[in-house]
Amino acid sequence: MKEPLLTFQFFDIFVSVLGLLQKETLAIEALQVCCLLLPPENRRQLQLLMTMMARISTNKDLPPLCDTVGTRTLMVQTFSHSILCSKDEVDLDELLAAKLVSFLIDNYQKILNIPCALKAAIEEHVSHLQRVQIKYPGADTDATMPAPSFCHQISIDEFEYQRTNGCQEPLASLLEEIAKDAEMSIKEKKKKLKRFQKSYPDVYKERFPTPESEAVLFPEKNKRKPTLLMWAFKKPFQPFQRTRSFRM
Repeated sequence: MKEPLLTFQFFDIFVSVLGLLQKETLAIEALQVCCLLLPPENRRQLQLLMTMMARISTNKDLPPLCDTVGTRTLMVQTFSHSILCSKDEVDLDELLAAKLVSFLIDNYQKILNIPCALKAAIEEHVSHLQRVQIKYPGADTDATMPAPSFCHQISIDEFEYQRTNGCQEPLASLLEEIAKDAEMSIKEKKKKLKRFQKSYPDVYKERFPTPESEAVLFPEKNKRKPTLLMWAFKKPFQPFQRTRSFRM
């Protein structure tokens, strides 16, 4: 694939939605609108892929596909890069993609449906256009029903502010998850934090402004030095000396 199903163009938009995942209803509504921006072919392929992933993940009769990870985790790791990634392929894109894909697996049937409010507004608008219009003398002949609108225009500065802060919130949440993950090994945690710092230095610096704040995550353990057993000899060790024996 030349680009993921959610396309490079909409990467920042879908990453911004990650900050809403704790509010499930709001996140579903946001993803419904975002998915409407996708090309029809991508949207159809996404629907087929998510259906397959969900069915395989919930199929209890299916034997394990991998000995080290579960079936659901394997599905996410295998296809997340094909669903969402940035054009620059930052190292931590896979973590962001995995988080979004997991949410899509659980809610793909709702997300890939047209929002009810939008569908009702469009049907009403089409019905109004098809309805026979009665013209009265002196009435405004150009008066038409305003088209439904689900957003309002903002300035370029406001757009840049929302784009920047919208991406930083889910990134900060991801960094916090890595920092507080008690099941992750220290070696793996240090590796991911280093990758995060390299990819998003501003977000990392805001969370860990000083080396001391970062060192709190890795408390030094008191290493006990092995005690050496010292043998004390009253007399210095003397090598064995052979003596002559005299026969009487």
